[in-house]
Amino acid sequence: MDRRSFFKLGGLTAGAAALAGGALAGCAPTSQSEMADTGAESAGTVAAAEVTASVFDTDILLIGGGFGASFAMEQACRAGQNLIVVDKAPYGFGGAFGMNFDIMHTWTPEAYYETADEVPEGTFVRDWSLFKQMKVQDKDEMYPEVAIANMGEILSPRNDDGTPFYLYDFPTTRGIEHSMTRHWSDYFRSKDYVTVHDKTMITDLIIEDGRCLGAVGIYLPTGEYRVYHAKATVSATGGSTQFFGWNSTSCTSNNCLDNTAEVEMSILRHGGRIADNEFCTYDLMTVYPRSFAASEGAMMGADSVHSGDLADADGNPLTAYVDPEVLTTQEGVIQAMALANDAGKGSENGGVYLTVTEESMPTMRWMYQRNAALLKRNFGFDFLKETVEVVPEMYEHGGQPLVDENAMCRDFEGLFVVRANSGSQGGNVNNTNRGMGRYAMKKAMEYVQSYEPLEGATYASVADEISRLEDLRTREIDDPLRPITVRRNVQYACAEAGRPVRPVATLEAARDELERILAEDVPRMACADKSRTYNLDWKDAIETLNLLDEARLFVAGSLEREESRDSLIRPEFPDVDDVNWKCSLAYTRAEDGTLTSEKITY
Repeated sequence: MDRRSFFKLGGLTAGAAALAGGALAGCAPTSQSEMADTGAESAGTVAAAEVTASVFDTDILLIGGGFGASFAMEQACRAGQNLIVVDKAPYGFGGAFGMNFDIMHTWTPEAYYETADEVPEGTFVRDWSLFKQMKVQDKDEMYPEVAIANMGEILSPRNDDGTPFYLYDFPTTRGIEHSMTRHWSDYFRSKDYVTVHDKTMITDLIIEDGRCLGAVGIYLPTGEYRVYHAKATVSATGGSTQFFGWNSTSCTSNNCLDNTAEVEMSILRHGGRIADNEFCTYDLMTVYPRSFAASEGAMMGADSVHSGDLADADGNPLTAYVDPEVLTTQEGVIQAMALANDAGKGSENGGVYLTVTEESMPTMRWMYQRNAALLKRNFGFDFLKETVEVVPEMYEHGGQPLVDENAMCRDFEGLFVVRANSGSQGGNVNNTNRGMGRYAMKKAMEYVQSYEPLEGATYASVADEISRLEDLRTREIDDPLRPITVRRNVQYACAEAGRPVRPVATLEAARDELERILAEDVPRMACADKSRTYNLDWKDAIETLNLLDEARLFVAGSLEREESRDSLIRPEFPDVDDVNWKCSLAYTRAEDGTLTSEKITY
């Protein structure tokens, strides 16, 4: 249901928008005569500004329209569940799913478990109880060969006998490419009980008395505020890596530019905990030409399956540093790269070198073969003739809410999280993302069935959030900094600290610079564009504050964890320390920005 609410910001001044906390009052006025008047007065008050918001009611609000969200949607469609899907992307769905950029499904052959007791444990820091329950689902939910083929999705290359060609076909991993076509999204669009709001950025959760009652957002083309009342909210926003840079034109990541941790940082602002901030996942990507981003979508990559093409500065393969078995994992490849650099045999920018042969090129992912052909045609660069530097590309960051065994946020009832439980992997591998998408939606639907409204709900935080956003859009500052400048300063600060090898001095320098940005740059940040219509300055301002908090969490967690684990390598603390650090570090943020942590042992 779409209703229209009116807010009168009677106290808009040169630097702030004052709005009484109870302006929304839980129900939406339907005429201008019911417009809320805050009565706020202050020196320099300008003419009262009228702010409108559309209000939507739904059983379930799904924030995000990417890979994990698509499987959450599919689970809801099985049950005919009413839901609204919100995504910033301009084409209905976002992330790897919406862009359809050669997404690859991987899974473990025959790893189907009928009971949680059968699921093996590993070395990751994670909530194994939740992980095991998530693994116990219908067999066709676990295997893309079945789940995707039923939707007409498998368009991967075929073997001569017509069977699918598996790019990865190992005892522990099988994978197919080209597995996210338009059929999948068209299926969701065909359901009259699934409503998709694209080009809409969620800026805050509605939190009251320890419960999540929905979210607040902005429809980017017009700047209209949107308020979502939901019985259950499911977050599937993906792992933000946009704080890690700089590669001459962008941060060193292929993660979607729209993934800027809005939900996670909203939880942080409301007093909730965000964990595993120090963990990330990396691949090695080429950085030639330098004007291109180092990302799997734009360059040539060295996934762990292609680690045999990697060498140090002297041409020695990475097996000179680690056992070949170690190179079958992404974490192992990163560790071997670090050892090569420690021996003084790394590349100029802390990576190693990629040598592609005529034999190995056809075995690489389709996008890498495509990119190699494009670079040869357009720039005259031939990967078969030249060795190139590859550097660590952060493709997912691990910062995430703490959840219980039902994938519900431990701090706020009614908020379910798809991208949870990743632990020291630093982000969900796609088979976990697929399983968690289904599992979180299942639990959200169960919650809706027994839902009881919060008595006396005021939705006061909606007015507070609109006031915050209006301030970011309209503030006038002497000697201002554009939001994009502050964003780049954050990325510059993390250009070294965001790499897998994180020395104390590098992290401390990044910490100090981020604190300077918080104290000096943020108060000067102001939009040059004060309009509402597709105001990317405004969007940058909102996202930059999220990225700054996320970067601060990343650096703080990296400094606090005094060990090396997976792709987190601390030169001063080179060993794994399970006695002290087999735990998650969960951070909270005070109003003045102070960060406090606690250890969570599962």
